[in-house]
Amino acid sequence: MQTTLRKTTLAAAITGALFSASFVSANAHADELSDMKAMLAQLQDRVAQMEAKAAQPAPAAAMAPAATAASMPAATGFNWKLYGRGDIGYTVSRGKDASGRELTNHRLNQGEMASRLGLTGAWVFSDEYKAIFGVETGLNLFNGNAGGGTQNNTTSSVLFNRGSTVGFASTTWGSVEGGTMYMAPFWVSLGADLASAHNYGANDFSALFSLTRPESLGRYLKDPVTGNASKTTSLAGNNSGTALFYGNALRYRSPTWNNISAEVSYSAGQQASSATDLENDGRSWAANVLYKKGDLFLGYAHMDYQQSNDISTAGTPNFIKRNQVTDIVGARYKWNDFTLGGSYTSYRVSNAGGYAADAFGVSGAYDIGKHRIEGSLAHISYDGANAKGAFGTNTGDGVGKPKSTAYSLGYLYNFQPTLSFYAYATRIANNSHAKLGVLQFRGDNNYFGYSPVELTAGMFLVF
Repeated sequence: MQTTLRKTTLAAAITGALFSASFVSANAHADELSDMKAMLAQLQDRVAQMEAKAAQPAPAAAMAPAATAASMPAATGFNWKLYGRGDIGYTVSRGKDASGRELTNHRLNQGEMASRLGLTGAWVFSDEYKAIFGVETGLNLFNGNAGGGTQNNTTSSVLFNRGSTVGFASTTWGSVEGGTMYMAPFWVSLGADLASAHNYGANDFSALFSLTRPESLGRYLKDPVTGNASKTTSLAGNNSGTALFYGNALRYRSPTWNNISAEVSYSAGQQASSATDLENDGRSWAANVLYKKGDLFLGYAHMDYQQSNDISTAGTPNFIKRNQVTDIVGARYKWNDFTLGGSYTSYRVSNAGGYAADAFGVSGAYDIGKHRIEGSLAHISYDGANAKGAFGTNTGDGVGKPKSTAYSLGYLYNFQPTLSFYAYATRIANNSHAKLGVLQFRGDNNYFGYSPVELTAGMFLVF
């Protein structure tokens, strides 16, 4: 209707103009009249073209959705994240000292996992390349201290004791980092144990994690000699290193190919210190292969860890080396609300009278809304616990072969995605030749044949 009105009005206006012009002089304006009629025809054609165009659908380009995030260039510049965990629990534990006296201890302790504060970030150059860094410190909520020891510095407080790394990453070629870090076997131990949206996995009350820790594997291994002729001290202790941070370290992590990734890590040990006679002490290398697809995790890792010690207590120093070799294989699978994990760890020490430890176990969890029930069972047995090695006689009871079985049962209430409350019960059943203690308080039990117990209730906050 409006279009027709516009046409009529336009034609009437032009016709009126032509009619008025005829009173002036028909001959004088004959050519002008002809031109104006031609103009009228052109205007009418133009109106028709515009109406036809307006009636057509929008072009395909106009109807296309906005560009997706994947098609847009990556944001460049500096990105960072501050994170942390505050974890505190009240524990009642029972053990026996070396004289056989039973002791019950009441403590506030770190709880399910160590409290921590960390900062991680990256400078993104493009879709392909970025520089990466991360620092993390342990927090002692009872005295306000931060930091702690590492495998290469066990006697003093290191501020960023839980890791400090910087490196370069490529989506095509993987990443290279240097600093203080976990070695490759730890990620298999972590991946095979309990994990959820509210928890990292491998918590301190897990029987599986407890028995694959260095404190368990090397429980009866003779420590390096102290007060020796060279006045040097091995920083290695009896640890296998599978669950501790290492300084002077490098690692390479591959990109993921068909759900498979790998890592190679190396620590120079005390190379950076002035203890030149112990230049190989703590030197280690490790590697892992991980497979992750959906709710399935599979992993294998190998680690070779070296100790150097002066075993002479007088006269000429006598430096002896021994290697601790660890292999671990682990798996975890989640089916609906049920999670099941397990691992096997083999630990062998050269120049230690055939000392060896084998640990295996399973962990399970069932999630019911905000509630979670966890249970775990693990077993460890030792060879050579009473044998004599280069560093001296190992610390078994001198009679038989130690064996220990750990049990743990726990309950978590995930009040909010960042806040959980928990309660755990843990027991270590030792045979008559074993004196292994619970992970949180290894020193609480020093009596062969006694089975210590630990009860804990607490909470943690994560951000």
